[in-house]
Amino acid sequence: MLTSLELANHFGFNVISGDMNSLQRPVRIAKLDRPGVELLGIFHFHDKSRIMLIGNKEIALINDSDPDFVFHNCMKIFVPECPAIIITQGNSCPEPVLRAAKEANAPLFSSNQDTSTLSSDMYVYLSEALAPKTALHAVLMEIYGIGVLLLGESGIGKSEISLDLIRRGHRLIADDRVDISDVRGTLIGTCPESISGMMEVRGIGIINVERIFGVNSLADKTAIRLVINLVPFKREEPLERIGMKTDSYEILGETVPLIKLPVSAARSMSEIVETAVTNFKLKDYGYDTGYEFQKRLSELHQKVRREKNLSSNSALNAMAAMNVKGSDKFHSHAEPYSMENTGAVIPQDHTEKKDEE
Repeated sequence: MLTSLELANHFGFNVISGDMNSLQRPVRIAKLDRPGVELLGIFHFHDKSRIMLIGNKEIALINDSDPDFVFHNCMKIFVPECPAIIITQGNSCPEPVLRAAKEANAPLFSSNQDTSTLSSDMYVYLSEALAPKTALHAVLMEIYGIGVLLLGESGIGKSEISLDLIRRGHRLIADDRVDISDVRGTLIGTCPESISGMMEVRGIGIINVERIFGVNSLADKTAIRLVINLVPFKREEPLERIGMKTDSYEILGETVPLIKLPVSAARSMSEIVETAVTNFKLKDYGYDTGYEFQKRLSELHQKVRREKNLSSNSALNAMAAMNVKGSDKFHSHAEPYSMENTGAVIPQDHTEKKDEE
């Protein structure tokens, strides 16, 4: 649980008012507010559990208002649910605000930072500090800039594979235990402070990764974008062969792509993990090898079908041409048509007969 005092220590705030009891107020939500309308007495949409920032605009409004009116409204703001009130940009605390803070025993702080900058920094910090958290028995690596969570049963070789990946230039975040936070929909993995930079290698013991491989072999945190589950190799167990199917792994309600990789002594697992990450990046960029393979098979199938249809049409055309040629040959060898062959009576030419007489 994050308290007002821890927040003040992180950002270096000065304590203006509040005893140790009030400084232990819990910060429950990662939301900030600037109480401009509240100082005017409008509380319709006021959220009591938000941290209040009082900047130049609020100071000007307070200085132009009746002190008793400001004090009355501040007493409504400085309720026990309010975790902290922060006066920014080095402004001095107005008298009615200080009086209300002491009356309500509210944690009142001051900061020299700009209001907008402080607001952004606090939002990022609170989002991480108050994010839902869990821990997994796994190894977290940064491979080609992608946060990869390596899962698998104890003794399958997660640390040994990670050690080989470190030797190949990739970075370790955590070995054996990974702390995970869901920060605004992004899973951030870190290492517990007690085992940071350490790795257990069976047969050797605990090693200091930074001392052996250099400072560039470690990273403080990374966004988890891929989960690789290392499973024992079994011939009878079906595994993905083409890569069209994508499994998922759920962490804190967020789903992450999952790849199952069978482990055996004959396989170079570090190279296979690198290949899996590279293929994942290609898919993320819009190129899917499995889809391209299916598309190629479909195009080849259509090509074969067209060639078969073309061959069939050519055969039919050849047969038709042979039939036509055979018919013409039959007619050329037939006897010429003659009236004499029909047995018909041919009329005589009387003109020729008359001339003869």
